[in-house]
Amino acid sequence: MLLAAHLLRGRAPILVTIVEQRAELGAGIAYATKDPDHLLNVRAANMSAFSDEPEHFFRWLRTHVPWTGDAVPEASSFAPRRVYRDYLEGLLAPHLSEGRLQLVRAKAVAISETPGAATVAFEDGSSISADRVVLATGNEGPKLPHAPWRYDGWTSSPVPDLPAGAPVAIIGTGLTMVDWVLTLLHSGHRGPIVAVSPRGLMPHAHRTVSPAALDASKLPVGAPLSLTMRWLRQWISRIESEDGDWRSAIDALRPHTQRMWQALPLKVKQRFLRHARPWWDQHRHRIAPAAAEKLEHARRSGQFRIIAGRVLAFEDRQDGVGVVISARVTRERPKIFARAVFECRGRTNNVSDTENPLLRSLLANGQARSDALRLGLEVSPECALINPNGLVSERLHAIGPLTSGVFWEVTAVPDIRTQAAKLAHKLLASA
Repeated sequence: MLLAAHLLRGRAPILVTIVEQRAELGAGIAYATKDPDHLLNVRAANMSAFSDEPEHFFRWLRTHVPWTGDAVPEASSFAPRRVYRDYLEGLLAPHLSEGRLQLVRAKAVAISETPGAATVAFEDGSSISADRVVLATGNEGPKLPHAPWRYDGWTSSPVPDLPAGAPVAIIGTGLTMVDWVLTLLHSGHRGPIVAVSPRGLMPHAHRTVSPAALDASKLPVGAPLSLTMRWLRQWISRIESEDGDWRSAIDALRPHTQRMWQALPLKVKQRFLRHARPWWDQHRHRIAPAAAEKLEHARRSGQFRIIAGRVLAFEDRQDGVGVVISARVTRERPKIFARAVFECRGRTNNVSDTENPLLRSLLANGQARSDALRLGLEVSPECALINPNGLVSERLHAIGPLTSGVFWEVTAVPDIRTQAAKLAHKLLASA
């Protein structure tokens, strides 16, 4: 939707088609929620669709949503995610009415290329042709085996019909876990909630801080991982010694993370993913203070707790499942009983495991290849797909999390809007 908004922002004589199999446009994983406790993880001031109009979303928020009394948001507030979906739809509504944008409700399963066009085939046997095709499929969820007690935390399905006091287990302690704990609490669930992850790290909360002053020439671009982490810790310590906040240091790195990532050798990137990524995610991908307060209240009450350890096995029981855990510190093997298990371990670490038929087709047919880390697809600096022979496609592109192996920081709106603007400029120039 962000790419479409950028493509249609001017008056270029083009037709943009969005292919979406869901009933709601722009819902996806993040914005399908209707839970008012699910807030954006970025402040309203930084959620504009257009980086050159930083207050675009904030102005829309204050004028399009009915607010009363003290509820009127500030630029530093965190809006409900369901409201952001309305914002995205509002961006595209005028283009729909004037015919420059069309929607196709279908499931894409393959793309064929000819010298003159690319044709997208749909599951129902129909198809559509275009000069350029962009894959904007978002995060690829993990591949999960079926079990009656297992729920995919990456779906927008309603809360399971569980007894209010039923014990619940959540596998993973990142942002998806936060969503499901908040959903359970909002639904009135009173039973114990146990979340398990190898390191037991939960996202930190945002605070009102400004990015620290950073001399880009001092960045350890291309340095070994150990030296980079040492530089980061020393810089944070210096900021904190001056009564600053570590968040200021992390936020100051955002404009530079893609450049730093791309300068790293493959082996260093692999080491980062194995050893440092959980701590980076914990500090980089933070949650709204209101969400953090609700989780902390549940922890203090004893209803919610986190176990650092690995899940060894699931033992089916007639009324639920026994979750066998190897504790990280003690190496003990406790078993917890749960009526339901929510899988919230985040996106797949191997794009080849995807269940998306379109991506599977592109990989199988040699139209695309996974990146060296297998996080997504290999793309050029201009987001064009690269096939197994190293040829750069003239018609097929990808943006967003599918390109995270190449660009790394490209999952949040501030990063995606920049990528969308650059790709839109390229596509319009060749139209």
